[in-house]
Amino acid sequence: MKLSGWILRVSLIAMIALSLVFTWLIWQNPSRLGREETTAVVQTKKDPNIAKLKSTVMAPTAVYYQQNAQKWQLFEADNDAAQTVRLSMAKWRLGTVGTAVRLSADDFTKLLASQDTVQLHYSGMITYHTFNSGFFNKKATATNGDFQFDRLLFDFAHPDRLAFINDETRQVRYGNLSNANTAALRQTVDDTLPNAFAISEMRLGTRQVAVYRDQIQVQPYAYLLDQQSANHYVALLMPAQQASAIDSREIGAETVYTVGTNYRLTLTTSSGLMEFENAASANRKKDLQTALTKAYSGLGSLNLLGLNAVRYFSYDRTSQETTFRAFAQGLPIFNGEDNGKVTVASTSSGLQIDFSTNNLIVPIPTQQAKTTLPTTATVLAQLKKDGYATTGIQDIVLGYYWHTQAADSQVVALTPTYFVEINGEYRRYTQWLASGMLDDDSKANTAQPLE
Repeated sequence: MKLSGWILRVSLIAMIALSLVFTWLIWQNPSRLGREETTAVVQTKKDPNIAKLKSTVMAPTAVYYQQNAQKWQLFEADNDAAQTVRLSMAKWRLGTVGTAVRLSADDFTKLLASQDTVQLHYSGMITYHTFNSGFFNKKATATNGDFQFDRLLFDFAHPDRLAFINDETRQVRYGNLSNANTAALRQTVDDTLPNAFAISEMRLGTRQVAVYRDQIQVQPYAYLLDQQSANHYVALLMPAQQASAIDSREIGAETVYTVGTNYRLTLTTSSGLMEFENAASANRKKDLQTALTKAYSGLGSLNLLGLNAVRYFSYDRTSQETTFRAFAQGLPIFNGEDNGKVTVASTSSGLQIDFSTNNLIVPIPTQQAKTTLPTTATVLAQLKKDGYATTGIQDIVLGYYWHTQAADSQVVALTPTYFVEINGEYRRYTQWLASGMLDDDSKANTAQPLE
């Protein structure tokens, strides 16, 4: 046989072999099978700052000062006034906390209007044990039982005591204070009072809500954005075992990562939202202290670079779900796609963490003109005009709206506005309205008034 014949035969055999190889590769491609099994050896280190930041994350989120029959919400430009006030009290010592006393509605209103008092308010109910683990530099000198509250009240006229107030039940307990040098606290109040907002308080269901009596002006803000890939969280959350097989599947608009039957991480590619489930971490306890402990552990497992800007926001008794939100200048940040929000549910079914791959890291003060917002009464009147009964409103809070940024932008624009909670969902008050006040990115998602 001639040499050219041999070359032709060898070439044909090689082409057939290559064709078989490429066919096999195509059939094994994850986009066809929706499956990719890889071997991962994960080595992660826990950030020691996460434990140190617990007292910051679990801190009060608003601070009021009562003076001459007027209540003020203290505000500090480019800072968190509530955190500044807390730190000015850090060296105080707490001793014995007394038993709870339930007040009448009138007596409760009088207590909140006490002259020359500083009141630190939590967004959600907190436990005494969580408070005692980090509010002061040192824990209480006495062993006190656990209880729940959402407000602290300090009276300058009685520097030897601190009131723990439960707004929901109208119960109050008094704790004995020592080493309460009030000079630093008084100075902080004086420094932040010029930028304060005049408020009163109204009751929505079991919640005391700040009511802004005048139009207020709030500075827009901006943050640098941290965007992490799904692989980053796979490495953090999946078990770090030698040669552990991570199964990856593409199912519609989602990518699902699993390890065995207990660990599952789901990424919604269009929004960057992720859901982590650990069925091996079942929790049969339903008390708030256990929920907060496990929730912070879950939050810490994400190793967020901007954790110092995150605060405990709420706890849902029914779902056992704890919510954390990013804050700017002491105000909560809301986003239509839940960016900057982390929810942790620890139940008998296991641990579930919902979070986003988009998170805030570094604040950027802006030179934009301040945004003028209407009074709270005006907002409530507009909602009532559109058919929303005040009894159907669960909460109204001043906060920042996280605008949807361009895909290539690493800066997030934050605009101050009111957020109203109806049926368990927070939206800008303009989104709830059926009038022409809606801006472009809210027109597509307008809720209907309550019946």
